[in-house]
Amino acid sequence: TQFKFKRSNHRSPSFILRKIDTDLVKLCSGMIEAGKAYVSANKLFVNGIRDLSQQCKKDEMISECLDKFGESLQEIVNYHMILFDQAQRSVKQQLHNFVKEDVRKFKETKKQFDKVREDMEMAQVKNAQAPRNKPHEVEEATGTLTITRKCFRHLALDYVLQINVLQAKKKFEILDAMLSFMHAQHTLFQQGYNLLDEIDPYMKRLAAELDQLVIDSAVEKRDMEHKHATIQQRDFSYDDSKVEFNVDAPNGVVMEGYLFKRASNAFKTWNRRWFSIQNSQLVYQKKLKDSLTVVVEDLRLCSVKPCEDIERRFCFEVVSPTKSCMLQAESEKLRQAWIQAVQASIASAYRESPDNCYIERLDRTASPSTSSIDSASEPRERSIRGDGILQRVQSVPGNEHCCDCGQADPRWASINLGILLCIECSGIHRSLGVHCSKVRSLTLDSWEPELLKLMCELGNSIINHIYEGSCEELGLKKPGPSSSRQEKEAWIKAKYVEKRFLKKMAGGETLANGERKSRRWSVKKCQRHDSSTKAPKSRRKHRQEPGSASPANLSSGAQPRCQSQAAPPISSAHTRENFCGP
Repeated sequence: TQFKFKRSNHRSPSFILRKIDTDLVKLCSGMIEAGKAYVSANKLFVNGIRDLSQQCKKDEMISECLDKFGESLQEIVNYHMILFDQAQRSVKQQLHNFVKEDVRKFKETKKQFDKVREDMEMAQVKNAQAPRNKPHEVEEATGTLTITRKCFRHLALDYVLQINVLQAKKKFEILDAMLSFMHAQHTLFQQGYNLLDEIDPYMKRLAAELDQLVIDSAVEKRDMEHKHATIQQRDFSYDDSKVEFNVDAPNGVVMEGYLFKRASNAFKTWNRRWFSIQNSQLVYQKKLKDSLTVVVEDLRLCSVKPCEDIERRFCFEVVSPTKSCMLQAESEKLRQAWIQAVQASIASAYRESPDNCYIERLDRTASPSTSSIDSASEPRERSIRGDGILQRVQSVPGNEHCCDCGQADPRWASINLGILLCIECSGIHRSLGVHCSKVRSLTLDSWEPELLKLMCELGNSIINHIYEGSCEELGLKKPGPSSSRQEKEAWIKAKYVEKRFLKKMAGGETLANGERKSRRWSVKKCQRHDSSTKAPKSRRKHRQEPGSASPANLSSGAQPRCQSQAAPPISSAHTRENFCGP
């Protein structure tokens, strides 16, 4: 019987294997590559969550939430990595090996089968063409056909066997690969469910807290909007803002804010800088990250005063022994606050550090125009400084206590008023301006003999007898050492600037409980000379006019003339303003 191979109506095994190799395995490879990219992106996302958690360490609620969720997401990423590894082994590698090995064997069998079939067809053609009259050709053709048919039948059986085996293995390989992949999927979602189920109570609690936060935020937003609307209905000026400074600030910054600074160049340009008072220094920055630039290295060596003689408003000047700095605030209130902050810092610095700690740092001498009483060309060594001045001036009646508050052992002086002051009152006097009071230290500054003689001629008792002459009649109470700075400042301004307490006196009235009677006094004035010029042989004596030399001769009929009635102002030939102290 002739064996005939009939094609099945189903797809051939080679077609199915090609579909597995070309479609399924390649798609699986694409899925695995995309999965790896997904895992990498997830890892970056989890790292971002951890970084954010580190930045939010101060907020315990946010930090705890990010830590927990970051750990959970990291576990899920690990589960995805296991899934893609399983897909790599079960689907891609297993099916790929199946296609490569079994298809290779099947293709070799199919090639042999096709060759034998062609030989059999040729043998059939030769057998049909054999002539009747040639028996040997007929016998040869018949034998060839018989042998070819036998070979074809054997190879056909092998081919069919290979097809059947391939069909059976195809089912096993595909089902086994897909089952392994689905088990991996089940494991992924099962582990993910268990993981999320563990943190589900925390998520529910966090959701409740989040709802409360939303409610609180809405209430806070409504309150802020209400406050905003209320503020908009009012008409607040900029100067109504609260300006404060704190000398005892924990960080050492007494006051800080923006000021305009006039440059020291020829153009005198103004630049806005961030200024601050800290560590007894005045410093500024151009930008936040810039290093500090020191304007005044030690506030104990400077003075501060408002400036009204320039075109710009709200200006004040900080003057040190070596330079001056012109500054401008944004309002009058801010200017006053900065001036008070500088003065308070000066007073605080002197309270914290004794005067004698800084004697060596103060290498200042009198101005070249200042001379001794005897001669303008005498050596500079005649300037006196130290404990001798303190003892001589404090021996004057009334000088053992501060002229304005009664504080014991005053060590500061107003050289144009001839009085001694405590550290706090001296700071207030300095704020009045040099046209009212010139402050100098008894222990830190150099003193010229003529100024020392002037201080010994006057004194607290004489000046208070003049400037506080009407206090008893008015029933006013003088501030004491424990009074606040505001009380002392109000008293000093009323006493020296407004002159509320002056008492009209008769020409012959005695002063200081009769200890000092009316007498004439004078201070010798030396001409200004170069250091190279010689002193003149004859000295010119400057006499004062009668009735104006002594404080006792102040006329009651005339309006008092500034502080010079109590102590004649010292001209520029005698002294200079010394910027030491508060």
